[in-house]
Amino acid sequence: MDLLDKLSENVVQLARLGLSGRSQDVQAYVRQSIRKLRQQNPELASQLSELLALAPTSLSPLRDFGGAIVPVDADSRLALAKSEFPVVLSGSPILDRNLKARIEQIVVEQRQLSALEREGLGPTRSLLFVGPPGVGKTMSARWLASLLGRPLITLDLATVMSSYLGKTGGNIRSVLEYAKSVESVLLLDEFDSIAKKRDDEGDVGELKRLVTVLLQEVDDWPSTSLLIAATNHGELLDPAVWRRFDDILEFRAPDADERMEVLVSLFGGDVEKLEEWLPVLVNIWEGRSFSDLTRTAQWIRRRAITSDNTVLDILLDRIGHELRGGSPDDRKRAARLLAERGYSDRKISEIVGISRDTIRKSRPSSAPNSSKMRGRNG
Repeated sequence: MDLLDKLSENVVQLARLGLSGRSQDVQAYVRQSIRKLRQQNPELASQLSELLALAPTSLSPLRDFGGAIVPVDADSRLALAKSEFPVVLSGSPILDRNLKARIEQIVVEQRQLSALEREGLGPTRSLLFVGPPGVGKTMSARWLASLLGRPLITLDLATVMSSYLGKTGGNIRSVLEYAKSVESVLLLDEFDSIAKKRDDEGDVGELKRLVTVLLQEVDDWPSTSLLIAATNHGELLDPAVWRRFDDILEFRAPDADERMEVLVSLFGGDVEKLEEWLPVLVNIWEGRSFSDLTRTAQWIRRRAITSDNTVLDILLDRIGHELRGGSPDDRKRAARLLAERGYSDRKISEIVGISRDTIRKSRPSSAPNSSKMRGRNG
């Protein structure tokens, strides 16, 4: 086959892919061509690489993406999604080392599109976040948008399903097209509300069609936009969904080191007053999510500020039932700490659930004698 025949074949194939409307197939074909041309025509391969890296941005009619208009429902005129720009965070989410590294790698890829395209590769375009509530999925999506300097477009699929029943398909397509047209991070929250297993007998035909539409959108997602689907119930997802995403990130409740790190951060200026208690808190709050820890720590600090009690008094009042149900070692440690602070045997027994005789026997010789305790200690 001579050069003209090869060129004609390539033009026909590109035209066929372009007219089918599947931009991702066009990009894949161009990448394949770049690999073939790298030895024969390096200059042309380089030009195609640059074009491939920049092509998706030409879809954007508004370079000031912070001012772009989010699609609205035709009847209610209510916005179909929430757009946040700029995304401002007080700090990065606390995640395990591997998970954080994978998220940071995505940022690096988005910043080096040209380098990837020159090698015939594309960046990570779609992510599936899986994990229980409160473990940092939404926070991580916001962090990604912040690092990339892009708007975060959030579509709560459960809300769309309940509010616009009968028009769900058209509304979701509108949001997807909008998110593809600008450099953005799209978060599809409550993903399982639509992308459920297609053998669910309760599903109507509309929902099953939407699953197909969503899977095709994931396949065709442009390189310069990032799609994130988040679910609390990965077990409900259609098996085909898992295979379509470029990467799947599984979030979990924080381990002991992560709980310690987040508690030190949350208690701020009060952490020195609670330093000896932190190991106890880390143990009795095992299994709690980041959001649970945040709510509890903030409640304790607010209560201490707005009352005449110390932060430790408020903490002990809040965790009493958890401490009494904790391990023997944690209860003994708590009893020792309370004894060192001058709490009476009776008060310690009330707080930690250990008998007064046991407390008396284990009281350090340096601790104040319970018979001399007065006032708040009972």
